[in-house]
Amino acid sequence: MAIPDWIKKTVRENYARVSEAGRRAARTEPRAAKATYLAREQALQIELTNGAMLRVPVKLIPSLKGATARDIRAVEVLGRGGGLHWEGLDLDLSVPALVSSVFEGPKWLSELGRMGGRQSSEAKAAAARRNGRKGGRPRTRPARSAGARAELG
Repeated sequence: MAIPDWIKKTVRENYARVSEAGRRAARTEPRAAKATYLAREQALQIELTNGAMLRVPVKLIPSLKGATARDIRAVEVLGRGGGLHWEGLDLDLSVPALVSSVFEGPKWLSELGRMGGRQSSEAKAAAARRNGRKGGRPRTRPARSAGARAELG
């Protein structure tokens, strides 16, 4: 039996959409290049594809509590680095989820933004000079309430 054209078209469209989502995730999400168990520190060291290195104490990973050092040492990086796998433990962990669980919460994100705002670059300095020539940063107007807008309109 031949597959109808509408099914072929739908499969192609879905495949293209999922492939693009995978490429986008590979560019934006943390991915593991290498994972190693450090027995002395009792920590999992994950080298990310962007060059960052992360050490996570095993005690912070609930799925690995009670596992032997031998079992943890057998960690493998899955596919394009999106996951970690332990065959002997029948366990898979998502690298993006692991990274976000270590750096979670609004306090962490607020601190990242604060630190980023203090960073200087030539592009940032040039933009500040252009704004200065125009009289500085534009003033913001206070937002009007819905009632005030209705009375004026």
